[in-house]
Order: sequence, then C-alpha cells, then structure tokens
Amino acid sequence: MNKTININLGGIFFHIDENAFKKLKHYLNAITVSLNDDPQGREEIIKDIEQRISELLSEKIKEERQVINEANIDEVISVMGQPEDYIYDDELFTERKTTKSKSKKMFRDGKDKILGGVSAGLGHYFGIDSAWVRIFWIIITLLYGTGILAYIVLWIILPEANTTTEELEMKGEAINIDSIERSIKSEYSKIENKVRNADYSKVKTGFQDFLETMGKIFLGFFKVLGMIIGVLLLIIASTTLIGLIIGLFSWGGIALFGIGDQFVHLPPFFEHSIVPTWLLTLLFFLAIIIPFIFLFMLGLNILSKDRKSLGLAGNLSLLGVWLVSLIGLALAGIEHTNQFATKASISHTQEYTIAAKDTLQINMLGNDKISDRKSLYRSRNMELVIDSLGAEKMYSSYIHVDVRRSSTDQVMLKVKKTARAFNKNKAKEKAALINYNYTETANVLDLDAYFLIPTALEHNRPKIDVIIYVPEDRYVYFDNTSKSFLYDVKNKQNIYDSDMANHYYYMSSEGFECTDCEAVDKETDEDRFDSEGVNLDINKKGVKLSIKDGKEQVKVKIDEDGIEVR
Repeated sequence: MNKTININLGGIFFHIDENAFKKLKHYLNAITVSLNDDPQGREEIIKDIEQRISELLSEKIKEERQVINEANIDEVISVMGQPEDYIYDDELFTERKTTKSKSKKMFRDGKDKILGGVSAGLGHYFGIDSAWVRIFWIIITLLYGTGILAYIVLWIILPEANTTTEELEMKGEAINIDSIERSIKSEYSKIENKVRNADYSKVKTGFQDFLETMGKIFLGFFKVLGMIIGVLLLIIASTTLIGLIIGLFSWGGIALFGIGDQFVHLPPFFEHSIVPTWLLTLLFFLAIIIPFIFLFMLGLNILSKDRKSLGLAGNLSLLGVWLVSLIGLALAGIEHTNQFATKASISHTQEYTIAAKDTLQINMLGNDKISDRKSLYRSRNMELVIDSLGAEKMYSSYIHVDVRRSSTDQVMLKVKKTARAFNKNKAKEKAALINYNYTETANVLDLDAYFLIPTALEHNRPKIDVIIYVPEDRYVYFDNTSKSFLYDVKNKQNIYDSDMANHYYYMSSEGFECTDCEAVDKETDEDRFDSEGVNLDINKKGVKLSIKDGKEQVKVKIDEDGIEVR
C-alpha cells in the first residue's frame, strides 16, 4: 500500500500517492536543472508549468477524494514534454511524444492593442493578421454604423490574456515546457530591452505626469486616425494592384489574338522605340505598381505591429527595380523625342485670276462619307477612318487658314504641309504623304476641312497651313464654315479670327478691312478700358483680354480653339 501525500500545486490541493509524487518531483527538478544555464524568468516559467500541470491533473479528478497515481503523472508528462537537458533516470519517464496544438480560446490581446486588444485577439482566433480585423471594423462602421457598438460589446465580454497559459491558449499553441519557456523568455527579452534603453536621469514631476497623460490621450487619438489612414492606403493600393494585374494579363491575353490595340492605347513612344514593346510594357507596369506595393506595406505597418517587413534588402531591391524601370522609360521617351525633333515643310502654290472689285468666297468642306463629325472645327485630335478606296487612314482637321496681301494682281493659294521626323529630309518625306485637296470655281474657293494621312504618320505631328494671297482692290467673304480654321488674319479693326466669318472684307493698300462689320465708336471703345488700361470680357464663347499702354495694345483670346495673342 502506497502512502498518500497532500500537495499544493498551482494553488490547488491534490491527494497523490508516494510513487506518483516522487515522479512528479523528479520531473519538476529536471525542469529546474534544465533552466540553470539560463535563469532568465526561471521562477515564472516553473510557476506557469506548475499551474499548467495543476490544470491537467484537475481534469482527471472526478471525485473530491480521488488520489493522483503514477499513470496520471505519465499522461501529464506526455502532454507537457520532457525538458531538453533532463539527465535523471530515463526509466521514470516514457519516450517524449509530439503534442498537437491545443484548440484556441478567444481572449483580448493586451500586448498588441490600439484600444482594447479585441482585433488582435480575434486575429489570433481566426488565424489572420490583426490588420485585416481592424480594416473589417472600420468598413462595417462606415457602411452600417454598428462596428463601434460590436467592438465595445466584445471588449466587455472577452477576458484579456494575462497569463502565459492564456496567451498560449489564445494563439492555439500546445501548452508544454517548450512553449511556456519560449513565451516567457520572449517577454523577458522585451522587458530587458526597455530597461536597457530607459533613461533614469530624470525624475518625473507632477507636471510631467500631466503632460505624459495628455500625451497618451493624443496618442490614442492619432492611433485611431492612423488606423483610418492605414485602411485608406490599403484600399487604394490593393484596388490599384488588383486592377493593374488584371489589366496586364487581360491585355496580354487579347494581344495574342492581335486585337489588343483596339482596347488599349499605349504611349506613342511604345510604337516607335527601338526597345521591344513587351519590355517597355513591363517597365511601365513596374514603374506604376511598385509605389503601390510600398503604399500597401505602409498601410499594413500602420495597422499591425507584428507584421514582418520585407527587410532592408527587399525594400532596396524593389527600389532598385523601380528606379531601373523609370530610367528605362525616360531613355525610351528621350529616344522617341529625338525621332520627332526636326520639323520641315513642303509647299504647293496655285494662282487664280479675279477681277478688281470681285469677291473671293472661302468655304471649308467636310466629308460625311468618311467622318461622323457633326460640325467642322480645327482640332489636333485624330481619328481612324476608312477612305474611298477602303484603306485605313488617320483623319485630322488641324488646318490654319490665313489671308495676306498679294504683291501681284493674281490670287495665289499656298498650301504648306508640315511634319516632324529625325531630320529634315525624313520630315519632308513624311509631309509629302499628307493628302489634302481644294477646288476653285467661279471665284469660290472650297478648302477641305480635313486631311488624311497613313496610320503610321499619326505621331509625326502633321499640319496644314493654307495661305491665301489677295491682291488690292478685291473683296473676300468668309463663309461660316471657316470660323474655326481662320488663324492670325490681320485686319484693320483687330477683329478676332472666330468673329470674322459671315462678313465681307476689302483688301486695300492700307490693309484688310471689314466692310459690313458694325462700326465701333472710338470714344466708347476707349471707355471700355479701366484706369490701368485693361479690358476683360468673359462670356460663353471664351475669354477676351485687352491691355493698352499708350499707343501700344495687346489682345489675348482664349476659346475652344486655343490661345491667340496679337
């Protein structure tokens, strides 16, 4: 018959037989010996181990007077595990077994908290980063307004993990010697670092305590504000990253079938660069996506203290790739600019005879068969059209029409075609490819309000200048269709180009003069200027600004056609 001993283990009394007591005592002594080489937190480790053993033994007691036997101690040891440096009699213990993770319990994590530690605790329980839980709270608060109430309820009902055992239960880790020792030593390391870095040279006063309290209040406010900023950064960065990745793979997929250009318009230098398009696309993608990766990691860092970063090497690698992509795109852009750095023109002239006192009417004509534009206007924009022969062409209406005095008795029409390329010869070759037409019938000059170019000429900045030289003693009438195309037409009344349409003009030795425009009283015109000589007129058509200094006067006009200064 074995002797029965009463012991107090972890604050609980047990009846245990003598052999079981000896085995338990040997086991605890072995643990103490294994911690002799590293005494940091030894007493607390032993205390937590005893408490855990007490919990395990309590689960085996079904009656108040039940005696703990040797088999019960063996079961406890199999759960807790053997100390690594145990050197006692191996016969006392069975072979060490691998213990499975314990089921998790829900606690609040006071060591990773911004407010109450609820988010960190839920993160441990569900196995996700606490940052995502905090994002969840903010989202449901913004959408439904119930996030704050739910958080407060959980703050009240969930206990905080105060002991090592509770922390291990919260994380779902096996509660044995290794895990308890590892957890306590980790805490002691943190405390040791704080003590080592603490400054004891200053003694706090009451005012300093007050300032510290106020600082904590403001710190709490800025923590909440930081959470909101972190969530916004994550939403913006993650949405952009997902969109970029989906866009890249989608474009790459449809590009395999040769239809990618219909959906995605790449920057101009992609098509003309000596660098392969796929490489430029990759550089462009990296240049955009890497900053958003950094924003995403910044948002995670704000929301989660324990998130593992990429480290210095990883961050420097990403930064290096980003800089390389920027440099590559910059070089490609410079190379593209050089390809179109030189401008050159070719001209064609045609003479017509108009009798003195006759009127030359100037019209601009469109083409409904190749363009759907409802009105005629000058624009730099181009559109892809199909010409009368069924070929793809680029349609442009970037045409300037000017009228000047002729030095002869003939009306001379000069059409100047301009383009850009690497050098003047190449630029002239490109300009020669511009297809522009006009006709003259019975003193009526019909000018096309558009020109066509090959699709490959789109980025060579093609342009048409139509200059009409009119002899003295002739009249000119601008049809309303020419309104948007007139450019820098000098006249005695200084009428703006867009206002010259639907009027008759007479070319005299003194200049180009409107014959049917409303006369402007000089005194009234002078009164339009303020004391500083400034006249500003803003209406639905645009902005007109006149600045007068003595006899000198400058006029600026801003409308849908751009900026005009004279």
